Amino acid sequence: LRRGRAELPSHCLDTGKQGRRVAVAMSGVPGVKQFYTFAPAPAALIVDIFLREKGVGGESIKAVERHVDLPQLENRGEACKAMNPQGSIPWFVTNDGTVIAETIAMCEYIEEQIPEPRLVGATASERGVTRMWQRRLEENFVSPATYAHRNWCHSEDCPADHPMKNFYDNRFNAEQGSSLLYSAPQAWKDLASWSQNRLLWLEAVKQEEAKRAGMTAPSDFICGERLTMVDIQLYVNIWYWDSFCPGQRFFETLQHRVPWVEAWYNRIHTRSATVAARTAAGYLELADMSDKK
Repeated sequence: LRRGRAELPSHCLDTGKQGRRVAVAMSGVPGVKQFYTFAPAPAALIVDIFLREKGVGGESIKAVERHVDLPQLENRGEACKAMNPQGSIPWFVTNDGTVIAETIAMCEYIEEQIPEPRLVGATASERGVTRMWQRRLEENFVSPATYAHRNWCHSEDCPADHPMKNFYDNRFNAEQGSSLLYSAPQAWKDLASWSQNRLLWLEAVKQEEAKRAGMTAPSDFICGERLTMVDIQLYVNIWYWDSFCPGQRFFETLQHRVPWVEAWYNRIHTRSATVAARTAAGYLELADMSDKK
């Protein structure tokens, strides 16, 4: 994919000294020597948005970025797995040579390196709430929505000539320490229903939140009035799996019965960091790129 990097302004970082805030024009990413990634992948997009919400600009990301050819299984090759045995995308190599993979761990690491704005939390209670919601939505939305796609690729519903047909044969197997529901690939439909049910659940919880607090509407973000890594992770997975193979069409399938979730999604979709990250990864509006000319 041809990718152009959109820029965001340098960010104002809290120095921690007498409450002063100083504008810092970043060169590279603090604490990160190398960022191994395949930008169009959903996990990579989560980290990219998180960095941009922290005020890291496109050129600073590009300065440490190392492209990994995921479609050609480079991430599963010997050189990459020597750093990241999981074979997943993306990962950091820190300034001291430590490898940090897995999106949430990477986001937590960046939170330590760039404390402001707080996207995990400023207090133990805030961090606890963020991690609680992250687990609730990763387990019951992100995972089933992702595995609905992966199992669809091996099901009868995926056309024989589709480029994603059996895409995961060399990625999910005993050698890689993983598997898919190869004996029951049609279960992708149950997995899709699971993820849809979690969005209905989220809508009900947010509406009840407003009711209990005596508010006319729920808070703007999942963890209240503050953007967190939970919003970023959930947004990317709704956006990606909504249109990309087979296209779970969440809001359409749910017949627009989740008005708060839809409004929240639109707020995150139009944030400058989100738009810049999608643009850098080569996307316009849709993950399946059907809107590209």
